[in-house]
Formats: sequence, structure tokens, C-alpha cells
Amino acid sequence: MKKTLSRATAALLAVCLLFGALPAFSSAAKKNETPVIFIAGFVSTPTVDKETGDRLFPPDRDTIVNALKDAAGDIAKSALKRDWASLDEPLSRALYGMFDPIRCDENGVPYNSATDTSYVWPTADEILAKYDPERGYTSENNIYYSFDWRLDLRTLAAQFADFADYVCSVTGAEKLNVIASSMGACVLSAYIDGFGYARLNKCVFLSGAFQGASVAGDAFAGRFSFDGETLVAFLSAATGRDLKGEVLDALIDILYQQGVVGDVVELAAEINAKAMGPVYAGALSTIFGRIPGFWALIPYDRYDEAKENFIAGRVTDEFYEKIDYFHGVQGRVPGLIQTGIDSGVGISILSKYCTSGIPAVESQTNLTDMVVDTMYSSVGAVTAPINRPFGGDYRQAVDDGKNRLSCDGYIDASTAAFPDYTWFLKNVKHTVHPASQMAFIDALFAFEGQPDVTSFAAYPQFLICTKADDLVPLTPDTDESVTVNPVRGKNAFERFRFILRDWKTVFEKLFALLKETIKMK
Repeated sequence: MKKTLSRATAALLAVCLLFGALPAFSSAAKKNETPVIFIAGFVSTPTVDKETGDRLFPPDRDTIVNALKDAAGDIAKSALKRDWASLDEPLSRALYGMFDPIRCDENGVPYNSATDTSYVWPTADEILAKYDPERGYTSENNIYYSFDWRLDLRTLAAQFADFADYVCSVTGAEKLNVIASSMGACVLSAYIDGFGYARLNKCVFLSGAFQGASVAGDAFAGRFSFDGETLVAFLSAATGRDLKGEVLDALIDILYQQGVVGDVVELAAEINAKAMGPVYAGALSTIFGRIPGFWALIPYDRYDEAKENFIAGRVTDEFYEKIDYFHGVQGRVPGLIQTGIDSGVGISILSKYCTSGIPAVESQTNLTDMVVDTMYSSVGAVTAPINRPFGGDYRQAVDDGKNRLSCDGYIDASTAAFPDYTWFLKNVKHTVHPASQMAFIDALFAFEGQPDVTSFAAYPQFLICTKADDLVPLTPDTDESVTVNPVRGKNAFERFRFILRDWKTVFEKLFALLKETIKMK
């Protein structure tokens, strides 16, 4: 009975893992001479119904519950019988129930013209409240910009061009500073490709997805893989570094030591092999494959394979033209950046890292910020797989007389396209923007001319975010990790010892949390 329950629990967790593969600031004062636009990332604002304002994506709790409720009976029957092949129909039904509102047709045009993102352009008064040339600048005064992530990048670039002109007309400024985060870096790259640098003073590519993300490329190419250790390490990074995170870390390790995590990944692989083929070629391809914006996140070297595997014969030439455009931009990104540097536009690349990739694709051991691979956000830096740093005999690939190796053995910055203008931030997750990171960006904007990795004593090439959220130089003394990489006991006695250690941690941290709660009251 116990084993049956364990397998049933593992089956449920495996399905969840499978679908998991499918995402206040302050700084030193200075004159606010140039407006700063922060281009947000993928799904930074929800997709909504224009008429009612109801959120459509990400789907809300009721939408998810209703979709799963409709399919739950059939899913449960398949799970109990371990008849994974019959999961096709109920899983597809659940997917359509959750994601139908955002679907696009074979031309990449949204079916539902009544949907849009909840973001609206700020009014002139709202922009002027952010921009005052005589007031000290803080990153709270960034002018936020979001976009409909479903649209093709040529359209998104044109929309941003209109917004940039609007901000300049309202403020009277001729130039803009731009922070492009995540998919926002794709938008900025397409904008530069189409409209040049006339409006730009400085650009910061912050954990940019402009060279793609392996989780998207592998998923679209059908390259799925499941590994227990990577799953535990990823969950460890996701839980955070506070007391609650330590409790969750210990509980996850207990499941790992007991073999439940191994059951989960084993079942996930089995379900993927027996059930996901029809779902992948049907519902997933129809829903996500026809959204042009998603294709901006496919790495250059996975693009052709992903097209052939995911949408061949299911879209039109018009759709291909839309997504092929940004594939071409990806190949031109190094040249576009070099053009900006040569023309006097200050360009900085900030690449983050903290853990492995999503634990359900072949590239899951790549060094990432939990979403985007460090090698992509840095435009080419060679990185070591998570938990397997370079050995002591490793030598940096390009000997330019400077030490470009991170002291933790994970990054060879000499191989980045622009090593002098690329910084690496350890322990900063993709969607997290601590005040210390924004203070660094403020320093980049305040610097006269093109900043490089020697411009600031406080901000050398390799940085780390401490538990106090301070950004400091990465050294052997400051190095620490947000990820607890698991080690499973070699025998039953050792696993039991590890489990006792974990339960001790759980009770100690829960007691500490209780004391904190009492103090707060």
C-alpha cells in the first residue's frame, strides 16, 4: 500500500515536472539628464480581455482549476492503470482549456482580437513625474515599457520606436538610456536593427534573451530529459536563501534520500515517451508553436531543428517570414553591438548566473540564471556545467593579458563577444532586480563614455550578490552559492543519517521562524 501511494504521488509530481518544462530600487543621486526606459521581459504584464479586463494569461486559478477538473477523471484513470498513452486526449483538453485565449492562427495572428496586455503607455504627466533634469536620479524613476509578447519582433520593434519618440517628445530629450531585460533585449535588438542608434545614449542588456534560451530551444526541438540531481539543485535555488528556503531545501532532500525524486523523474521520462508525442505534435504545437514572439527565444543553433520538429506543415509562409526575421537579427547581434560601441553609444552587458537550467530538457546542466543560459546572455562566454567547474588545468581560451576566469571556475569571459563590456552577476535570479544591481546600472549610466570592466573598483568583471542583497566583487572569500547540490547516501545507513540531519534542520529552522514571528508581533 505504501509503495502504491508513493508511486501515485510520484506520478502526479512527474506530470507537474513535465509541464514545468513548457518562466523598490535606489541608487546614487545624479542629474536626471537622460530619460531611462526599462523594457520589461516576457509576460511582464498579463494578457487581458480588453472588454472586461479579466486576466487571460497567465491563466488565473479558476481557469486552471476548471480545465484540470474537466480532465481530472480521465487523467486519474490513466494514472491508476499506468496507461500513459491514453493521457493524450485529457491532457490536450486541459491545455486548450487553459491557453485557448492566447492562441494564434497559422499566420501568427491572435484569434481573439479582443485580447491585449494590461500595460498602457504612461501619460505625459506620468512621464514628467519620472523625468526631471534637476532632480537626483534613482532607478525608481525608470519609465517602464511592456509589450504584447505574442507578436512578431518586427512589429514589437516598430511599437517601441513609437514609444521612444513619444518619450522624447514629452520630455524634450533627444537621447534615451535603455535597460533591456530578458525578452526586452530581443525587442531592443530588433529596434536597433530596424531604426539604428539615433535615439540611444546608453544601453544595458540585462540578462538578455537576445541569443535565446536553451529551455525554449530544447522544448521546441523535442529534446526532453529528466534528472533527479538537477531537479533537486534547481528547486534548491528556487526556494531562496532565507529560513523558509532552508526548511524547503531539507524537505526536498528527504524526498531525494528516500528515492521519491528518482521515482518522479523515472515516471516523467516514461510519460514523456508514451504520452507526450501526440500532445506535443497537437495541442502544444498548435498553442505555443504559432505564437511568433516565442520564436525569439529559440537559440540560433536550435532554430532549424525546432522549426522542422514543432511547426513544419502547420504554419504559412507569412508566419515563417515573421520568425525568420528575428533569427537573422540574432546572427547580427554582435555586429549591431559593435556598431553602437563604434558610434559612441555606451553598451553594457550584464549576465547572471546561479543554478542549472529547467530540469526537464537536455541542456539542463547549463549554467543559467534559472531561465536564460549565461553563455547566451553574455553573447558567447564559455561556461562550465553546474556542479562541474573547470579544473585547475583549464586555461582561458583567449590570452589577452587579463584574467578572465571567474574564481569559482564557472566562466571564461575571454570567449564572450565583448569581454571588456560584459559583467557577470552571481546569485541573481533572472526575474530578480535587487537595489544593488540597479545601483550598478545607475553607475553605468553616470559614467562618461563607454564603461568597461576596469572602470569601477566596486564593480569588476565578476560580482556576487550576498545574502544581504549587496553586490560585491566575487572572490574566494565572498563566494557562496544559492544552490545546494544534492549528495545521496551510498547505502541505507548513510541515507538514514542524511535524513536525520535534514529533519534536525527542519525543526531548527521552524523554531527560528517561530521566534521571528513572535518578535514581529
